Amino acid sequence: RFENAPADALGIRARWDQAGHPDRRLWVIGGDGAMYDIGFQSLSRMVASGADIKVLVLDTQVYSNTGGQASTASFGGQVTKLSAFGAALHGRAERRKELGRILMAHGEVYVAQSTPAHINHFYRAVMEANAYPGPAVLVAYTPCMPEHGIPDDASTRQAKLAVDSRAFPLFTYDPRRGATIAERLSLQGNPALRDDWSKLPSGEAVDFLTFARSEGRFAPHFAADGAPTPEILATQADRLANWRTLQELARLR
Repeated sequence: RFENAPADALGIRARWDQAGHPDRRLWVIGGDGAMYDIGFQSLSRMVASGADIKVLVLDTQVYSNTGGQASTASFGGQVTKLSAFGAALHGRAERRKELGRILMAHGEVYVAQSTPAHINHFYRAVMEANAYPGPAVLVAYTPCMPEHGIPDDASTRQAKLAVDSRAFPLFTYDPRRGATIAERLSLQGNPALRDDWSKLPSGEAVDFLTFARSEGRFAPHFAADGAPTPEILATQADRLANWRTLQELARLR
């Protein structure tokens, strides 16, 4: 089953190595439901093993294949089939799990967070993952149009906005670069690396609220006059805290 893919890959890797094919590349592909949630233990075990297996996580922030339920990759306040916006609850009550940061804590593993909209960053991450002599995980931002409430042609635009607004920062973590986290972690590719938020030429900040206002999954959080709910403001604070943590780890703060 899909949640067991990393564990199955361990068996395949062992068999290929035994048969004399240690250089054969092995990739596992799964969504956030498979890798953040139901198969997280399997992924963690695979990474901890040190096996030469690569993983591509398609991060849609929702269970796309089974009807649009919330996953631990969903943002706080996100409106989904299992986190509705009503009188008592205003979307998902929990904060998003940061899979990339968790995987970095495993130590000797290549980790990247990227989007196909940032084509050079994405391709380089794939090539570095392939060349890394051990486990590598690439988490790719993957818009789900009906569940995000965006047009069918908006995938690239929204992925770029997710990065610009700190909703989904780009990074690569490569143990080959040095012994410290700061040496291993690169935030190159994000705008305004040392600032809290990037800015438009007009000087207006591109913050998480800018991103949230552009997607249907957050629409109930904005009143007729545009005023944000406390829940979406809390998610804005969470996204800023996540960005600052990455800055601190990379010694940019």
